Amino acid sequence: MSRSLRSPEALDGGTLVECRPAAIDPTDRVRDLDQLSADDRRAFLSAVDGSAHSPEMDGLDSGDVVRFTEYYRVR
Repeated sequence: MSRSLRSPEALDGGTLVECRPAAIDPTDRVRDLDQLSADDRRAFLSAVDGSAHSPEMDGLDSGDVVRFTEYYRVR
């Protein structure tokens, strides 16, 4: 899946927003995909590929960033 980073793109009704690495503050919590629980990882991947409409990710809070093929901020 490829998306342009010219402007942040909301995924899944605003649950995840693709973001540029330069937009990540040193104080932001950044997690690699493999650091997520199995359930959160499945929910994240479903949101990124468009098959989930409002994924529940208990291990992530609003403002957290997940590093996958791009960086995604949880909203």
